[in-house]
Amino acid sequence: MPTLRPLLPLLLVLLGGAAWAQGTAPVAYPNKTVTYFDADDRPLPGPAGADHWAEVARYDSVRAVVRRYYAAGALQEYTPYLDLPRGVVHGTRTTWYENGQLRTKEEYVGGQRQGELLAYYPDGTLKRRDTFAAGQNLPGACYDPEGRPVPYFPFEQPPLYPGGALLLYHDVTRRVRPSSAEMRQFAGYGFAGLPADGAAADRWPVGEIDVAFTVTERGEVADPYVARSTAPWLDEKVLAAVRGITKRFRPGVRDGQLVRTSCRVPVVFYVAVPGRRIRRGGGE
Repeated sequence: MPTLRPLLPLLLVLLGGAAWAQGTAPVAYPNKTVTYFDADDRPLPGPAGADHWAEVARYDSVRAVVRRYYAAGALQEYTPYLDLPRGVVHGTRTTWYENGQLRTKEEYVGGQRQGELLAYYPDGTLKRRDTFAAGQNLPGACYDPEGRPVPYFPFEQPPLYPGGALLLYHDVTRRVRPSSAEMRQFAGYGFAGLPADGAAADRWPVGEIDVAFTVTERGEVADPYVARSTAPWLDEKVLAAVRGITKRFRPGVRDGQLVRTSCRVPVVFYVAVPGRRIRRGGGE
């Protein structure tokens, strides 16, 4: 049975590329963009060989609806966005099995789950009922295919790096070693905002590179890309560090199934207050 894989980060990259290609030409709204994907969510040039495809209907520069379809054309997912560039879901997000049966129904308000979440088996039997308040999961109930109660388990569990997020940050930043010439490019970049005194006066962040990537169902890192950067001359080194991760994550889980999950790791570069040592790669 196909697993649900969030497409938003890759869609944002594709849409961002389209905006770059258009240069400064004005964008007309509403508009629609269609992208085809293979089984690993890699974009394809057209429908030939596509495992699924997605249609992004944009109402203005931020509001949009993303519809995802199975290869045969059946609707797989409907997600309304209050702010697509920031990934803020607002409204009812709905998914379906390929046979047309409702799979999940979730309510969002301003990017947070709010109210009821329902999940169903392919034959329409209720699988789970959860309630959320301000994004917090309240006690719910789970059922087996016969409708009998079973021990409760969370609807979503994010991927987990061995040792946690702090060790992931360390494992990435320790692989980034900018040259002296690259560090000199920071000169004059951040000093205007240096604090006069205080606990943080010995260093000041002047460059941040956010790398987004996918954690596969096997716990491997795939398809890293730079989501945001204020030090583009170091982008490739940071990407190489993320590609070099050898430890496997515990994969993300959605409704009891392993799923591909999007993650992001920030790498922050600091300069020292003039006359003090420069700290590199996240202050290490």
